[in-house]
Amino acid sequence: MARPIILSNGEMAIGLNTFGMVHDFYYPYVGLENHSSERATRHRIGLFIEGAIHWLSDGSWKIKQEYIPGRLIGKTVATNEWLGFTIEFQDFVDSELSVFARNIHVINHSDRPREAKLFLHQAFIIGEAADGHDTAQYIPPMNGQTEAILHYKGKRAFLVSGDNLQTKNSFDSFSIGCFGEFGDSKSDGVWRDAEDGELARNPVERIQTDSILQYSLNFGAHDSVRVHYFLAAGKSHHEARRTLDKFNGDGLLTRLMKTDQYWRNWIASAQTTAEVKVAPEYRQHFLTSLLILKAMMDRRGAIMASCDTEMLKYTRDAYVDCWPRDAGYAFWVFLRLGYYNEIRQFFRFARDVISDEGFFWQMYRPDATIGPNSHAYVHDGGEIAPPIQTDETAIVLFLLAKTIQTAVKTGDKIENWREMYEDLGRPIANFLSDYIDPATKLPRASYELWEVLYQTTTYCAAVTFGALEAAAELAEMFGETNNVIKWRNTASEIRESAGVFWNKDRNYFYRGFWRHRDGREFDYDHTIDASAFYGAWAFRLFDDAKLETAFRTLTERFYIRENNVGLPRFEGDDYNRQRSDGEGNPWFITSFWIAQYAAERGETDLTKKVLDWANDQMMRTNILPEQVSPLDGRMLSAAPLSWSHAEFINTCLDYGNSKNDVPEEQENEVSTEQN
Repeated sequence: MARPIILSNGEMAIGLNTFGMVHDFYYPYVGLENHSSERATRHRIGLFIEGAIHWLSDGSWKIKQEYIPGRLIGKTVATNEWLGFTIEFQDFVDSELSVFARNIHVINHSDRPREAKLFLHQAFIIGEAADGHDTAQYIPPMNGQTEAILHYKGKRAFLVSGDNLQTKNSFDSFSIGCFGEFGDSKSDGVWRDAEDGELARNPVERIQTDSILQYSLNFGAHDSVRVHYFLAAGKSHHEARRTLDKFNGDGLLTRLMKTDQYWRNWIASAQTTAEVKVAPEYRQHFLTSLLILKAMMDRRGAIMASCDTEMLKYTRDAYVDCWPRDAGYAFWVFLRLGYYNEIRQFFRFARDVISDEGFFWQMYRPDATIGPNSHAYVHDGGEIAPPIQTDETAIVLFLLAKTIQTAVKTGDKIENWREMYEDLGRPIANFLSDYIDPATKLPRASYELWEVLYQTTTYCAAVTFGALEAAAELAEMFGETNNVIKWRNTASEIRESAGVFWNKDRNYFYRGFWRHRDGREFDYDHTIDASAFYGAWAFRLFDDAKLETAFRTLTERFYIRENNVGLPRFEGDDYNRQRSDGEGNPWFITSFWIAQYAAERGETDLTKKVLDWANDQMMRTNILPEQVSPLDGRMLSAAPLSWSHAEFINTCLDYGNSKNDVPEEQENEVSTEQN
């Protein structure tokens, strides 16, 4: 189940599922310590009416979800026609405080007075560990403080409270319980206590706890009632209490207006750009995509590939880490739109995590520690090399070089970037320049883009070439003649040697090759891989003639025509494959790549078809996943995926404001550097 609503302030991030329930809850890092992950029960919402409970997830509710345009504020509308009730939620994470809040509007459509009870449930696995050390307590109103439910363990504390605007109570009843397996017993959770409409008011539990709040509601005919709900987080009980008191003192509506204004201000620059450079039919989802990228970014600079933990249902891992590659493409969007603060935050993060040798590991957690790595140090034939993907290091250097060049062109002083160049740019460029196979003059073998094979690939050679070319230009700006010569020479040798990647039998690029340890024989990978074309084009490693030939081969091989615009990653891709007798699933990233190339070539019909396909996906779901099923179009793997949204934005900018043209002088200078 995807996360159609992601809310964040860079410290707290909330993922709501398609029933409007909290499914992911990150604090104090976006992407680290999910206190309500796939392994926990959901935060249920139910309405008790006329002797029965009706949970929003029971199939009887029609649910519609969207973002408030231009704001990272969610709207969920759940309607039960049979009951004659609608529940509307305005959801947000406060832009300044670590508080998740819900402005809830319950509407009675009946022409007679009615009574109902709204139940709001929450369950936590604090610190992602079900180790029995968490506690939940009812905190009565004392010393002028609001009553609340406290969940805590170690240095994490969460206070849950609210406001029934009709009864003036923080909540009208409550109960605390446990969920999960305990020896021979199993408990679904305290939400079961709501099924008879009366809560037991149990004041404390420990081990693996959940809690539930009750709001008693009285309606006239065609009447409505409002309820406010808020969850405050802190690293101690006292910090959580101060945060809750500040939020409650200001009032939910005041905090909602402040958060609304924050996002209005933040998105204003991109909104201006969209009005000039983005076709009207894509503008709303262009801006939503940018907000989603911002939502998945931790305030210390890391951006998560995805905050969705649904994958844990069927695999041992999720995408809740920062891949330097995914980050590089995401922050390319921020550069094109002029959001330098976010880019600087990422570069500071990158500077903190880069290895002493000048490369990046496969992925990182938002607290700047190295993430999980499935790659080995020892490779086929006994070769020993670091378990890295060299292209990840190269893309960060490319982004840094282009950022500094663009910043200086637009009036920034180059000295403002010297420290970042010396700490990050120069070490990376030296590593890439040295990490070359002397026999081939190409980058040494490493794990490739899709993390499947260990080889020297067209894509990696292309991005390394582009990064070293850009770094040489940067060295010129800083007056480092020796580095200009060194890095440019290495880039030139890569270009001169790149002919080895052309497969004349298939009129396409080899995905890559393996060189035997004796250096005398090569084993070529003939697989048609979309990344080989994209790298060769985006980083200008090959001439236009070969690119055009390869593009025709790629689109013909995967039958890209008319309404079939979803491109798999490569031939024989079996990752989540839905049809055993068919190709791999369509990916949004690869489809956007060919759309961007088509836009550059003036073949905007294909670009529009890809954008329409993605736009339709976002109309239905608000988000873009990694891939979709070719059988029924359902979302597969992580959703939303940062990289998918980044490439949607790039493609919107490349397509322009109309099918015909956008005046060249209106284009941001950086927009043509890569695409």
